[in-house]
Amino acid sequence: MNVVELLNLKELSPITLIAGENGISRRIKTVTMMDAPDIMQYLLPNQLIITTAYHLKNNETYFHNLLESMHRAGCAGIAIKKNRFLHTIPEDILELANQLNLAFIQLPEHLSLGEINFLITEKILQNEASLLTEAMDIHHEFTDLILSGRGILPLLQKLSAIIEQKVSLINYFFHPVYTTKHNFYLPPSLHEVIKKGGQYPTLPEQNWSISILDNHCSYTFYPVHTNLNKNYYLVIVGFIKEEQFQKHLFIKQAINVLSFAIMQEQALEQQARSIRNQTLQEFIDSNIQTTSYVNACSEELSLRNDQSYLCIVGRTKQTISTFNSFTLSKLIQQFCEESIKEIQLPIYPFIIHNHLVLLVEIQDHSVNSSLFLTEFLEELELYIHYFLDIHLSFGISNPTRSFIDLQHAYKEAFSAIPANHQSTKTCVHFYRKKGINELLQIIPQNELIDFYQTLFEPLLNLDSEEQTLLLETLYAYLECHCQISETAKKLFVHRNTVIYRLDKCSQLLQKDLKDSEVTIQLRLALRIRKDLKLQPFI
Repeated sequence: MNVVELLNLKELSPITLIAGENGISRRIKTVTMMDAPDIMQYLLPNQLIITTAYHLKNNETYFHNLLESMHRAGCAGIAIKKNRFLHTIPEDILELANQLNLAFIQLPEHLSLGEINFLITEKILQNEASLLTEAMDIHHEFTDLILSGRGILPLLQKLSAIIEQKVSLINYFFHPVYTTKHNFYLPPSLHEVIKKGGQYPTLPEQNWSISILDNHCSYTFYPVHTNLNKNYYLVIVGFIKEEQFQKHLFIKQAINVLSFAIMQEQALEQQARSIRNQTLQEFIDSNIQTTSYVNACSEELSLRNDQSYLCIVGRTKQTISTFNSFTLSKLIQQFCEESIKEIQLPIYPFIIHNHLVLLVEIQDHSVNSSLFLTEFLEELELYIHYFLDIHLSFGISNPTRSFIDLQHAYKEAFSAIPANHQSTKTCVHFYRKKGINELLQIIPQNELIDFYQTLFEPLLNLDSEEQTLLLETLYAYLECHCQISETAKKLFVHRNTVIYRLDKCSQLLQKDLKDSEVTIQLRLALRIRKDLKLQPFI
């Protein structure tokens, strides 16, 4: 019951509103008789205070403080039996009630406060019972729509008709899932803020509203809980005021049913995704390449066997996340599916070994798609980072000839991502055959240093100057393809000096420098010394 309904009660006639006209839409949940001056500490939201004004007479300061306290507490209003103890209400008190939009009511004199309290409480309970009955009926209607298999859209259409406002259901990525309006969309300005490095407002658990300048429209968002860590949102076009309690109640009934329906849909969708992911993972991991097996896999995945593909692997840059790895993988795959659906490209997302895998159909081999893929993946990474708070690095394979080559393409895409990808600025990496430097980068640095120090450990007893001299001679000798004369020229020394130094290296290392296996080990160790800028042994 609100203040307007209270003023229209025949049993309380002649009840009169004397101030606070702008507060008449406030809801009344409880009524309390003021029989003590310390009531301020017991004020509650939507509470109506009724009083004989005994404690207010000749105490205008207290009267003033009471109204301000009621406003802060969100009370519905104050109702006074005039002419019992208070014959004239001060004008500044009435003016304050108007400023605070707090309903100020004059009660009829022929009824006692007890009778008034009983009548109002009875009416509140009747209204509450009526609302609950209506809410239960609405809940049953919504539930029947879902259980009968008609789905979520008819539920939203029913809700839209009841509250007489357009309704849409969006997921945690702000993508519309169902809408009662064909051209419903969230204005681009909501998404553009991401590209500018901004943030959406923190999404609270309770409903919240926002106004968009693009289309001069307001939206009210209600969170819909799912079995994931992120909420869906029921979006109502327009504001829903706090005092529109009936609308809020009907919307909450819809949300309760929607939450169940969404989780049911998610379970079915995830089951289908899991089957597809498992099929591709088994194909990639297997060494079977028989025609029948390849055809069966491609058919189960609804992918053409004779089609050329690019394989893209996405790896997370950090291990810490607000989601567990399983939930995170599901959210990444779902976000990619929806993003790709919007741009209508032949790209198919999967999750393989907890890594994102995108299979891209190549339509025209004469077109270089590198720039497009780079821009697409950079934007995809930007949005994934915003919504899921993780960074991804992408590796892109060479084009395959057909579906069967995806086994090799996956390995190419995975290896295209550098070992230190967590610290690289770029997030997109194309596969190319690795040279010695790239291969060395894959091996942990401490293992490279250990290999170098173990091989040259016999030089430990030499001073640093002699260590450096022998190592540089050895390096020049190997660079000159083991030609002593060329080594002497490069070092500007006599060839006998070179021979002396090499003999000393051979004796200390106990290695035959003409042995091909030995020269490979030495070349590798000296390359490690150069790349890591290692100092002589001390």
